[in-house]
Amino acid sequence: MDFANILFGGPCNRACPFCIGKQLALPLRQNNLRLYPLRNQQSFVEEVRRRGIRQIVFTGTTTDPQLYRYEERLLDELRRQLPDAEFSLHSNGALALRKMQVFNQYDRVCLSIPSLDADVYERAMGSRRVPDLGEILRRAQVPVKVSAVLYETEGLTAFLEQLHDLGVERLVLRRLLGDPRQLELPPKLETNGNYRGNPVFRWGRMEVTYWDFEVTQSTSLNLFPDGTLSPHYRLTAQAAR
Repeated sequence: MDFANILFGGPCNRACPFCIGKQLALPLRQNNLRLYPLRNQQSFVEEVRRRGIRQIVFTGTTTDPQLYRYEERLLDELRRQLPDAEFSLHSNGALALRKMQVFNQYDRVCLSIPSLDADVYERAMGSRRVPDLGEILRRAQVPVKVSAVLYETEGLTAFLEQLHDLGVERLVLRRLLGDPRQLELPPKLETNGNYRGNPVFRWGRMEVTYWDFEVTQSTSLNLFPDGTLSPHYRLTAQAAR
């Protein structure tokens, strides 16, 4: 498997109208933000070892993993148990500057920021409080990738230029799961390969991947908030079982 996800559930500091986690059954997205250890945590560790997985991701179903009360403690414990693994954080970045100490303890971070324009950001995230990406990048001591859901393409070209000017090296443009629209990408994007069935482009020095959950060939092990262990990369596949 490519990686393993530790999924957190509960209240969030954003209100994304497209939140995939809300499609899950209630037990799979129950609140585990104040729980330590996590349900089935040790079984997850043993399965990661058995499968030889080397990439572990802290992410969420309906919440942001930096809202987890024991984030640093869990990261420390898993590093002790899985010394050969690399750990990444997938976050909306809302708490990044307040929690920069633990932010920099990961091996890499992916920030979900669909726009730096407050109006566009609000439509996609349900809040006008855009994280200060420039300051986050200045204080980050680990590689930071940006992930942007394609809720709309208004201002996308300007957004790509802004990220490029800030020094972002990797961007993922995520197609909304189940979205029937065929949104056009800026023509300036230059084809530069393929990753797991998804096209990769260049925008100056920045690598841009167009990620479609429907066609991706990625595989993952997932630990859900209720302790369910699932080998389905697409979280909604678990909801249908």
